[in-house]
This record gives sequence, C-alpha cells and structure tokens, in this order.
Amino acid sequence: MVMKKMRMRWVAMKGEEKKGRMKWVGLMVLSLASFSLFTHFLIAKYSEKQHSTFNPSSSSKSVPIFAWRPVFGSADLPRNSPLYKRLWGPVGELGSLYPHSNPRGPYFAPSLQSTGFIFVRIRGGFHEIRTAICDAVVVARLLNATLVIPEILSTTSSKGISLDFKSFAYLYNEDQFMAALAKDVNIVKTLPKNLKELRRQKAVPLFRVPNSASPYFYLHQVLPMLSKHSVVELVVSAGGCLQANLPPDLEEYQRLRCRVAFHALQFRNDVQELATKVLNRSDAFLFLPVIFI
Repeated sequence: MVMKKMRMRWVAMKGEEKKGRMKWVGLMVLSLASFSLFTHFLIAKYSEKQHSTFNPSSSSKSVPIFAWRPVFGSADLPRNSPLYKRLWGPVGELGSLYPHSNPRGPYFAPSLQSTGFIFVRIRGGFHEIRTAICDAVVVARLLNATLVIPEILSTTSSKGISLDFKSFAYLYNEDQFMAALAKDVNIVKTLPKNLKELRRQKAVPLFRVPNSASPYFYLHQVLPMLSKHSVVELVVSAGGCLQANLPPDLEEYQRLRCRVAFHALQFRNDVQELATKVLNRSDAFLFLPVIFI
C-alpha cells in the first residue's frame, strides 16, 4: 500500500510539472504574438505618415520607372550603317546545309552478297506499322541482309484498320518504297521458292522481337541464325523493333529511319487521289483525327 501511494504521488507531481511547463510555453507564445502585433502597428503607422508627406509635384525631377530604349531607335536606318547591313545584307550560300535524312559521311551501297533474308510480320495500328517498317529497314542494313516487303498481320483489324488491309501494297506504294531505298537496302517482294517451302514447314528461325531491341540483340542473337539458315522471321508488335536512340557511331542509321519515313513510305496512287478528291469537294472544314500514317 505504501508503494502504491508513493507511486501515485510521483505521478501527480509529474502531472503538475507538465502543466507548469505548458503554462510557461503558452505565456511565451502569447508574448511573442503581442510583440509581433505591436511591431506591425508601428510599421503601418510609420508608412502612413511617410505616404501623407510625399508630394509628387514637389519633386523637380521625374523618376524613370523603365530605363528602356528601342534597339533601332528609329525606323529609318541609314543604308550605310552596320546595323542595316547586318539585318538586310546578302545571305551567305546555303549549299552546306542538307536535309537531315541525307547521308553525311562515307556511305556505301548494300552488298550484293547479303547474309540472308529477313521476313517481318507486323502487328499494330497505323503508327506502330509505320515505326516497325522504318526499324525493319535499319535492321536489314545493320545485318547486311535482304529485306522482304513486310507482311501486315490481319489481326490489326481490331485496332481500327480495315479488314482488307492485309498487305503492304494495300496502303503503300511498293515500287516507290523499293526505288527510294535502292542505295540503302536490298529489298524483294517475296521469298525465293525454296525458302517459302521452309517457312511453310515452320523450319525458319522465328524471333518475337522485344519492343525497342538493341543493336546488340540483332548482332549477337539474330545474325548467327541468319547466317546459318539464310532466313529469319521477325514478329513485331506494339511499335518499333529497334531502340529509338542509337549509339553515336550509328548516326547514319538514324538518318536512314528518316529517309524511310519521309521519302520511301508513300501512299499508293489510289489513296492519294481519293484524299485529293475529298479535300477538293469538301465545302466545310474537315475535322480529321490525328493519326500517324
């Protein structure tokens, strides 16, 4: 019982000490708040006094708010002035400027002795198909292989593409595609008969290419099988089959991508004529969804 009473007294003393500390903290906070309020009153009163004694008309000199001066000073520049010659003088020759897609260094035509054929099947929407075709051309150049015109898988109809869109030639001009890339990659429309038969027998090495695969993947995994079997099949889905940013030593392959996208891939004549007729006959503005085709 004695121990219990002593413990209760000790707890009560601790509680009183805690209450005392809280009182001191509250008193200090109240003092600081009062001092801050008093200081604000003094500042406001002083500012009001200074504002009432200020008279703009008594100032003999105007105070410049913006010390700004026009660059030209006057619209009429002397023709002999350096500034006029710099603005309106003759422009230097632009012959050194080339489109970004043109090769800028030593660039050799594709070798007639290719390592084999690359057959590509593409699944996806318009943007994915276009990106995959650009990457497939770059891969063929990287492996010194012959590219077969890519095949568009019929399952793309589920992503808004027509059921009739089952071939490359349905949308793009095959002849233009092959002619534009004649100095870059060897391209054929179909596989040779013997390789077609191997593909029917499912004897062709097949790679389901991961999205944005690296050049290392093609050089160390695809190329050995291509050299051994003379043909490989790539299945590409969900976009491109080669990483977007290539190493600096492969910058010409980046430009090749641009040549494919902006020069080689052109709509077939029927599609272009239809688009021209629609635009010419439209009496109102057309709202077209932004799609990458």
